Amino acid sequence: MPKGPGFFIALTVVLWGAAGFIDKLTLRYLGPNETFVVRMGVNAAICLAIFFWGWPGVRPSATAGGKLPVLLIAASLVLTMAAVFCYIKALSSGEAMRIVPLSSTFPLVTFLLALAFLGETFSWVKLAGTVLICAGVGLLAI
Repeated sequence: MPKGPGFFIALTVVLWGAAGFIDKLTLRYLGPNETFVVRMGVNAAICLAIFFWGWPGVRPSATAGGKLPVLLIAASLVLTMAAVFCYIKALSSGEAMRIVPLSSTFPLVTFLLALAFLGETFSWVKLAGTVLICAGVGLLAI
């Protein structure tokens, strides 16, 4: 299996792109609330299966870290679920070719939070790249 991030980034882009298409297609048959509930329910079932299957091998590391990693994972899960809900609601009332790109401007938020709280290094090139990506995504939504 490839060890560099490039393969996984490419795979992520393809999977997220296909997921946006499937989400919009689903909204032809279900409302946004129903789409969200079913999507999260299936997601929860799959995640629980993976969790219980993988827990014995992961448990020593997971429990050794204390409560903070578990709380951080829970916070990430809540934020992700809230984001998916908002995304589905937006997608239900707009074109996929506009909503999906606009929802992809989140790197700017990550950039700012990483600077403020993770101590990542600032560079004008990183800022310019992030702004250009967001601007390009914004142009796609016009």
